[in-house]
Amino acid sequence: MNDRQIRRMMQQAGIKSSEMDGVIQVDFIFSDRKISVKGPQVTILDIQGTRTYQVVGGEEVTGDVGVAAKSKDTDINEDDLNLVMQKTGVDREKGIEALRKNGYKPAEAIIALMTGK
Repeated sequence: MNDRQIRRMMQQAGIKSSEMDGVIQVDFIFSDRKISVKGPQVTILDIQGTRTYQVVGGEEVTGDVGVAAKSKDTDINEDDLNLVMQKTGVDREKGIEALRKNGYKPAEAIIALMTGK
């Protein structure tokens, strides 16, 4: 099969493919290590509404067991956290906890904190 035939078959199966431009690095953070893929080629596959990211490139393993503990707040958007803290008057830890419990959605975190849920 050539590339054109593969694309046609993917289209018939409802699979959309697109490239992400400008990606410098992709990080995978585990409990005991961190894998950084530098200069990757990232492809997004949209298969019936489910997005899958394919990352191709060299890898560099860094860190140790403490990496995840040190960077535990990296999953929190600082703007969202500041909004939650400002609107509810809670401290940083309670704001982070509320965001995590409410799917990282600031509006839902604010409502949960204000209603005591």
